[in-house]
Amino acid sequence: MKIVRMGIVGSGHMGRTYSHCLRHHNTGVNLVAISGGSRGPKLASDFEIEFIPEYTHMLERDDIDAVLLATPHSVHAEQTILAAEFGKHVLVEKPMMTNVADCDAMIDSCKKANVQLSVIQTLRYRGVFRNAKKLIDQGLLGNIRAIQMTTLWKGSLYKSKNYGKGGGWIDAVENGGFILDRGAHCFDLLRFLTNDNATKIFGTVNSYDVETWRSMNAMVQVNFSRGITAQVWMSHELPDPGFPNTNDAVRIWGEKGLIQADHFGKLSVTRDGKWEDVWEMPQFEPMGEDFSATRLEAFHLQTQDFIDSLLQKRPPSVTGEDGRATIEMVEACHLSTLTGGSVSLPLPKTKEGFQFDGATVPRNIIPG
Repeated sequence: MKIVRMGIVGSGHMGRTYSHCLRHHNTGVNLVAISGGSRGPKLASDFEIEFIPEYTHMLERDDIDAVLLATPHSVHAEQTILAAEFGKHVLVEKPMMTNVADCDAMIDSCKKANVQLSVIQTLRYRGVFRNAKKLIDQGLLGNIRAIQMTTLWKGSLYKSKNYGKGGGWIDAVENGGFILDRGAHCFDLLRFLTNDNATKIFGTVNSYDVETWRSMNAMVQVNFSRGITAQVWMSHELPDPGFPNTNDAVRIWGEKGLIQADHFGKLSVTRDGKWEDVWEMPQFEPMGEDFSATRLEAFHLQTQDFIDSLLQKRPPSVTGEDGRATIEMVEACHLSTLTGGSVSLPLPKTKEGFQFDGATVPRNIIPG
């Protein structure tokens, strides 16, 4: 394979984001077509590619090697399994799926078909976290002891006209709710920074201002196998304090010091009580009027990794197993909320659900 011929499924904001990357910034790839959605024809026209209304018709095409699924979480399993049956490689948006059982089916189908499966986890590719990871791996902090992470979206959905009404990506039943969407980011970033797997989770999930409990706030403690403890605070209901970059931050404590990183800007280190700014997001031209340069850098780097993995015949940096591990952490958080206790990982489960105190708890647990 000298060039990867790709199709994008989904014509919403993320479909446009990936179209921009693949069409104008990635190398070794040819974006052939867009499929699905009422905005599909306009998107295809904007990027001068073909629009294919039906997903199955895209999969039938011999001039498409791989598909990028920028679709709702709840259909990822069905679309991935179908793509594998047609021999197409798959790059799927996070969250990988809404439950571990479907993640397993996706992984098994792609292995059986001998096609690549990768899950989009863009925080790994943001410059601030790539550089933080480099400092950790170089031993700057010694052994990591604790991590504190906050991702507070400053009322963005709280102010939305669709807040609490369901039916969209935030819908608690169909698409897993806020904790799945944000938890998929936070838990994957923890695994990336620690290079370790979670062994125990204790979580509390609630909502303040809607009749149905759509998991809009969560406080989670995560224990890892090598003794690291992490605390994650996620919310979509807090008011905007008016301070930029204060609500999305990660602090990493080690034996020798502390690293502080905000999602969009600066990486700082303190040792012996002295703070030093060691990296700051470089200024460069945005990749289009509707796009944040900071965010698109990460999308561009991950799509490039997927392309390179196919051309170089190597595994992608983020595998299906990585995506599954994140979803298992989300399920453990929901289970902890329901039971009021900590939950050990990996989760023992049947096809019907979790096994907890001798009883089967159904999958797709959403407190509410």
